[in-house]
Amino acid sequence: MSDILISGLRANELLLSNASSNIANMNTQDYKSIRTTIVEGAKGTVDTVTTRSTVEGVPTEDGHYTSNVDIPEEFGDIILAQRGFEAVLSAIETREEMMTDLMNVLTGKN
Repeated sequence: MSDILISGLRANELLLSNASSNIANMNTQDYKSIRTTIVEGAKGTVDTVTTRSTVEGVPTEDGHYTSNVDIPEEFGDIILAQRGFEAVLSAIETREEMMTDLMNVLTGKN
């Protein structure tokens, strides 16, 4: 169970990191955004698939391209990561409460 929770935290950390990197580079010429997808990994863990977009930005007069960063999409990823962190932390809290209750039952403390 701990492996699944930790993998969830790491997946959301990567999603947030890549969205932040995209926003930081939104004014960088020829920058192509990083896309991160959260998927189910082995044994029920949470995993990520990260790819670099192949779509070009808008051509500029000097022969380069603007970045292809889509701010609403990045903000959506940031909100998704936040909700993911909240969900994992809620599961951790519930797990801790259950373990405390179990220990109280086994030791006779009620």
